[in-house]
Amino acid sequence: MLSPRVFALTGSLLAVGCFDPGEGVDPPLERIYFPVGVAVSPGGSRLYVASSNFDLQYNGGALQAFDLERVVALVPRGCRSDADCSGDERCDDTPTADNGGVHSHWCVPAAGPLAGKPCGLLPEKSEAALVTQPGRCGYVSATSPPGGGGSLVRASVGIGAFATDVLYRSRPNGPGGRLFIPVRGDATLHYVDVLDDSEADPGVHELYCGQTSGDPNCDDAHRRGDDPEEENTRGLRLAQEPFGIAGSDDGSALVITHQTEGTASLFVNDAAAWGDGVSSLGVGPKLEFALGGLPRRAIGVAALPDAALVAEAGLYHQPGFLVTFRDAAEVRLLRYFDDSASQPPRPFISSAGTVGITANSLGFDSRGIAIDPGPRRRCEATCPADTGDARSACLTECSGVPLGVFAANRTPSSLLIGRTRPNQSATSSDDLPAFYDSIPLTFGPSRVILGEVLTATGERATRVFVVCFDSRKIGVYDPEGRRIEKWIETGRGPHAFAPFIHGQGPGARALGYVGHFTDSYVGVIELDQRSPSYGTQVLMLGRPSPPRTSK
Repeated sequence: MLSPRVFALTGSLLAVGCFDPGEGVDPPLERIYFPVGVAVSPGGSRLYVASSNFDLQYNGGALQAFDLERVVALVPRGCRSDADCSGDERCDDTPTADNGGVHSHWCVPAAGPLAGKPCGLLPEKSEAALVTQPGRCGYVSATSPPGGGGSLVRASVGIGAFATDVLYRSRPNGPGGRLFIPVRGDATLHYVDVLDDSEADPGVHELYCGQTSGDPNCDDAHRRGDDPEEENTRGLRLAQEPFGIAGSDDGSALVITHQTEGTASLFVNDAAAWGDGVSSLGVGPKLEFALGGLPRRAIGVAALPDAALVAEAGLYHQPGFLVTFRDAAEVRLLRYFDDSASQPPRPFISSAGTVGITANSLGFDSRGIAIDPGPRRRCEATCPADTGDARSACLTECSGVPLGVFAANRTPSSLLIGRTRPNQSATSSDDLPAFYDSIPLTFGPSRVILGEVLTATGERATRVFVVCFDSRKIGVYDPEGRRIEKWIETGRGPHAFAPFIHGQGPGARALGYVGHFTDSYVGVIELDQRSPSYGTQVLMLGRPSPPRTSK
């Protein structure tokens, strides 16, 4: 638990308007420091970690791009017998002198100086360390990992203080994509162009936000929302305390919530301008609109996935976003309008409806929200492959399949389960959810993330992950079985979480990456049910460091 001084600091930071870093001390750009956002590139080659500088030790935060393929190679592989391991390994399935009398059910070297040692070159944790840091083995240094090979950090840049999240969107015409980071310290949205999963242009940074060799920080042009004359015709500056962020499928519309105000802000990231590869570096999103009049303390936001019919038929539609609130027992539907008929266009978002939360006793204090397009996508996958009337009719029918909606609620602690209302139009505005069930949770649920695990038969299966910050747990909810199938024990302050399945076939790895806010490291969670280690932390990336006020 954090000390009272840390909680006092938390309260003071929630009241912060703009933080002026002054000269200050530059943050160590290769260090994970109060991580608030993690994201995996679509091809699984990079892990992006956004750090927040929560305790004001430095004058800003940092964003790192980790070589995820090398990180995954360091993660132990679970086993039940020697047959699950490679030829030069065996399964550590019995107590031996090499494993200290406690078998790990991991593949270990069969011979050599590390034979039979579950942690290899890493030390085994002490009983004291296990109290706050689950997992058998010591941490993997980000800059000098075991086995050599140099730093695991491929690139890093400095960002503003008090980042809250990181959102990834693929560039429509490639290569790479773009990261969007809400930053509370200067009330801006940072954007960073990335060239992951591809051969980067030798003349372009892997992470690019206007930094130079003399100044590794994102430049002013990559901090949006603070220049009304350049960004919009409404004289707008981004409201204080930006928090949650969601983006339309193509990344053209971005909605940000504000945790101390009844406001949601719209940024437009013009797909025509930013989708043409490295030539569009520096063409950033623009703050276009602020929707007020919402309940106070808007927190969670999730984008409604487009139906396949929208893209294939070129239909005009208004992307939708669902928003949750701490001070209201409701979920609000917002719609984005590009206003392309006007000259110049003046895009905006509008409230398209509200649904009350009645599946809980009170329903207040909702946090994260996630949307599951799985049932609709499975319906669309059955449609004829041709582009004729039969496919169009099938896709039209599938567009009416409801989407699953999951929200974390704290009064009482529970996972709200619902679905959007059926409709027969891919562009219908009726995407409000109806909540019909409430699953009890441990205390402190904060974020909800949709992802996949590998089942006991090696198949992909959808799961809903509920991060509970206060109780140091992540609940794994099976939407088909309608139950919490696993509680993952984490370290202190689990905050951001990103599940990902690396590879295909029998050699696929299902892992989850959790940013531990309190002790400043990323934990790697086993998400393969074939492994005896399913649902446990199997690797720590970065040296754990408790807050200065709790030492």
